Amino acid sequence: MAGASFGSRVLTLRDGAAVDVRPLTSRETAGLARFAASLSPASRAFFLPHAYDDATLARHVARNARGSDLSLVTAAGPEIVGYAFLWEFDLRFPLLGLGVADAWQGRGLGSALLDLLIAEARAADREGIELTTVPDNIRARHLYEGRGFRVTGEVDNVAGDGRVVRELRMSLTFRPGTISQRRLFSPPQVSRAAPA
Repeated sequence: MAGASFGSRVLTLRDGAAVDVRPLTSRETAGLARFAASLSPASRAFFLPHAYDDATLARHVARNARGSDLSLVTAAGPEIVGYAFLWEFDLRFPLLGLGVADAWQGRGLGSALLDLLIAEARAADREGIELTTVPDNIRARHLYEGRGFRVTGEVDNVAGDGRVVRELRMSLTFRPGTISQRRLFSPPQVSRAAPA
């Protein structure tokens, strides 16, 4: 039970700000919806992993509680300022997603969350992590490449609003010679991995 076993933690950012990182629960869904609504159009173009209606958020809370995912929210006081996850955390290569509120970008929050998710995947003995990113998100791509992720191709990813977006597929492997599974790139549903 990944989400249920992750305890709340405090991260200190480069500028000295402290933020609380905790599992996504039903108590967090209203704040997470406000977080998503507050993102600028430019940020939403890079980060729209799923819809934020009540039914979708309830599904993600349930997946987190049973350990299928590791979904985390980051708060500064009562405000959610970051959302990070490893979907399909119970598989060999979970799928990483990371979004940061506009006012918190450039302060080291994305880097800290990425390092935290990598550490959690390693501690859970996963074989690696995958992610997708739009080709023109240069800042994110540099961050991922700096942590060892490599572009492994292009995929059609289903965004949270249903659009199909052509994105770069990136992988970080923890064990030499491992290859990630074939999968659909879309928000997790009832089904698991499927041919890409």
